[in-house]
Amino acid sequence: MQEHDARILRGAALPSAACGALAIAVSALFAGTAGALSSALGVAIVLACFGLGQWAVLLVTRRNPDLFLAASLGGFVVKTAVLGVLLVTLGRSPLMAGLNSDAFVYSSLAVVVVWLGGQVHATSKAKILHVDPSEESEST
Repeated sequence: MQEHDARILRGAALPSAACGALAIAVSALFAGTAGALSSALGVAIVLACFGLGQWAVLLVTRRNPDLFLAASLGGFVVKTAVLGVLLVTLGRSPLMAGLNSDAFVYSSLAVVVVWLGGQVHATSKAKILHVDPSEESEST
């Protein structure tokens, strides 16, 4: 993993984890133990989906940097679809019967928004070259 890749991953994961901890605390305050467990489940699912998606994009771009945009867009579509299927499936499962669905949904949504915001912010600050000047000088 290159240095800027790790910085982007940390820039998205750390604020998301902090947001998740805050969401669990708020859910525990307003909905008790069921709310805290629901929120923790939602936070864990979102962090796993988005973390694994980012890791997959990093693996693809390490082998071929020209596939960065395609890998990012494809990864976003896949992780959003997987997350949607998981959330719908869990919402109808007996596992959620004893849990608070509002805490689950709002915590998941908050962590997704913070992850995307952190990823955009970290990417904009990474100063990644779009054109590598050393490759151009070698080819001429």
